Amino acid sequence: MSLQNTVQSILNELCADPITSVPGAVVFAADRKGNTLAHAAAGVRGVDKPSEKMAPNQLFAIHSCTKLITAIAAMQLVEQGKLSLDAPIDGILPELKGQDILENGKRRKNTVPITLNHLLSHTSGQSYPFFNEQTRIELEKVGAAGFGCEKASIMAPLASEPGTRWEYGTGIDWAGQAVERVSGLDLDGYFKENIFKPLGITEMTMRPDTGIPGGVKPRLASMHKRGADGKISARDYLVESNESKMEIQYGGAGLYGNAKEYCQILVALLNDGQHPNGGRILKPESVKELMRDRLPEKLVPDLERPIVAAQPEMSNPLTILEGIPKQWALAGCKTPEGVPNGRSGKSVWWAGIANHYWWLDQGDGTCGMIQTQLLPFFDAQIVPAFFFKIEPAVHQHVAAEGSA
Repeated sequence: MSLQNTVQSILNELCADPITSVPGAVVFAADRKGNTLAHAAAGVRGVDKPSEKMAPNQLFAIHSCTKLITAIAAMQLVEQGKLSLDAPIDGILPELKGQDILENGKRRKNTVPITLNHLLSHTSGQSYPFFNEQTRIELEKVGAAGFGCEKASIMAPLASEPGTRWEYGTGIDWAGQAVERVSGLDLDGYFKENIFKPLGITEMTMRPDTGIPGGVKPRLASMHKRGADGKISARDYLVESNESKMEIQYGGAGLYGNAKEYCQILVALLNDGQHPNGGRILKPESVKELMRDRLPEKLVPDLERPIVAAQPEMSNPLTILEGIPKQWALAGCKTPEGVPNGRSGKSVWWAGIANHYWWLDQGDGTCGMIQTQLLPFFDAQIVPAFFFKIEPAVHQHVAAEGSA
């Protein structure tokens, strides 16, 4: 069976019943030459749109898959000398100077300067309300415990002193603010001019109404939730979709796009920053910086720490690839000893909260992504289908055909 047929078969099984399995999903995989290895869709656009089949080029809100692109943008500005990874960033982001730290119920002022490296590596002390109970309580006090694109949603007190803890949070939203302030462009405009245009990407945007011709919404997959009984129903989107109400653009969560175009960014990174089409988004040395280990040895155990579900409707409790050695790069999570699904030790991966997952493997030159629109995160059906069926099939195919 061809890889395309294998992936299609796995997706068909995953999306067999829109109410009890997964409503719909798209998978795209490519090699470092830019060849499409598989591109499949299954299921329906939404349980509220049962007559509309999921399309391979369907648009999705990709949430934290945005983070990689913001990190690339920041590294471009580091190349230009407009940002520094290691200098205090409060000259550009004065809001981050002297923030409160709220730790174990005790509040104090932060005196440790926050850097861009802290923001991009989740060591700045910022946290998310759906993974941190204390942050949830603080943001609920001001009505900003969601993704409403209000500035207050990224203004919670720090959960720890910068540099002392790895905790997944809103640091990359602040990195996005830094990109805007030094470039003079909003994130949507910066991404389009400096990342999407060189790669021929035309359907990724942070502006759901005006960002692409015809707008995002007519082609957007519906958002869903899985209830405690395991059944699927429709729900509202997470990120504010009315442009007139968007106070900020989330560098950590705000993009819409499709899997094929997202993977063109991964293909460029597989080629030291230059896509086979000729478009360059980073210098080779910047790609190395993007992929380099960032956590000091004392913080590595944080990656094995169970992540609580402070907002159960948003995420299941989880541990990141439990028991598998991990590190963190500006690009995402690294597995320096590989993963028992064929992924090598030269890989990086990450995810989006509505059960999107991507990987990039510099070992065998593969990359891929699954897109769904289903909460809570770390779904018990999607995760094994992608990590232990779809991705292994891609690695096995490339190994059989010869390294990409």
